[in-house]
Amino acid sequence: MFNNIVADASFYICYQDDINKREFLDIFLDSYTFFIGPCILSELPALLSKNERFQSSIILNNEQFFELIKPYFGRSENHRNDGEYEAIGLAYHLNLHFGLKYLIIDDKRAYNFVNANFPSLKNKLTRNIGFIIKSCKKDSTISLVMTIEILESIRECVEKVISEGTNCRPCSVDINVCRKILIPLIGQLKEEYECS
Repeated sequence: MFNNIVADASFYICYQDDINKREFLDIFLDSYTFFIGPCILSELPALLSKNERFQSSIILNNEQFFELIKPYFGRSENHRNDGEYEAIGLAYHLNLHFGLKYLIIDDKRAYNFVNANFPSLKNKLTRNIGFIIKSCKKDSTISLVMTIEILESIRECVEKVISEGTNCRPCSVDINVCRKILIPLIGQLKEEYECS
């Protein structure tokens, strides 16, 4: 079974900067094979991208994959170097030649772009929260307790940002996603844990 994963920069930033829980990211990096490109790497905070442990935990692919997505690309050329699109091209390449488990993209436009143009990636496509759940429920990479702890950390971070009145979206989660998806999901997982 392939454990190859491609994630955009927001995935890494969530753990490094947003919730300040690098240990969660390290667990994922130890459990899966993460591929990354130079655009994504350049979008990461230096504290992470220059970290020796991080560098030894990822596979850096310097190939340019924009040509694979160019026929479908409807955005301004200014966006051709956005990490999300590099992630899509890299994921498409991996899926075609080496196997791909997940493509983690939180950006709505890029997520919809994959759904509209890359049928072979649709069943691999997930957002960070979905990936956390799949890591627990499908892959048994993390425990139910750890899953709740990670999601609670994201919820706390989002609620803190909201109370401070800023427009940030930590871990790409806004107030609507927090209230409609994240909080009920945490409640369901806690019930499941109590019943086990």
